[in-house]
Amino acid sequence: MGLLDMIGLGGPEAKIRRLQKKSMEKFGPKENRQGAIEELGGLKTEPAIEALLMRYTFRVDPGIVDDEEKARVLALITEAGGIALEPVKRFISSRDEISWPLRALDGLLPQPEVMGFLVEVARKVGSEYSRVPEKKVLLLHALAQHKSQAIAPVVLPLLEDMDDEVQIAAAEVIAKQQDPLGREPLIQHFLKAHEGSNARVREALAGILADSPWDVKGYTPKVEAALPPAYKLDSKGKVQRK
Repeated sequence: MGLLDMIGLGGPEAKIRRLQKKSMEKFGPKENRQGAIEELGGLKTEPAIEALLMRYTFRVDPGIVDDEEKARVLALITEAGGIALEPVKRFISSRDEISWPLRALDGLLPQPEVMGFLVEVARKVGSEYSRVPEKKVLLLHALAQHKSQAIAPVVLPLLEDMDDEVQIAAAEVIAKQQDPLGREPLIQHFLKAHEGSNARVREALAGILADSPWDVKGYTPKVEAALPPAYKLDSKGKVQRK
């Protein structure tokens, strides 16, 4: 055992800790941070990938440098291949800063498997309170790129989220699935937004219903009375833009 190992500075774990700390230094020469990122990427181990992912938890100025470094981290994670998969999944499941990791996931898995994982995460976050609704919104936007009968059931609870953006994003996902399961919940949520004087959600859901294949039969008088001025019902009970 060498001296560095004896005092806790040697070995792979200690090296990764040192590199992670350097890669997360917001101030000081950017070259130090970028050099640490390259070294972590070259290790191609799960602990190194976990350390690399932490670069997504903060921003540096100027923004162009921040974007370049995050893009480089993405490239290094993608190059690591299967070794990076579990760390990326764990990060998405447990952290809020998932925009770039979601891109990494797309590069590591076939799309059907990406969709299956996103459904699992949506099921988990749908029942959780979050101080950062952006994670739910990003997850819903990612799910909107997929179509499966498994999606609508796990997204429906997010219509009741406290955040308007989450409610709207959930409604968009549900409508894109064109699953009959989503028709009545969307209509009922539109009416609920009207009754609660939530003009933002009401306006958004009116547009989503107009773009959907569904009519509002069974709710026609209530929906007609609740529609924003820019919308109307046609003779078949379908929401239309004027």
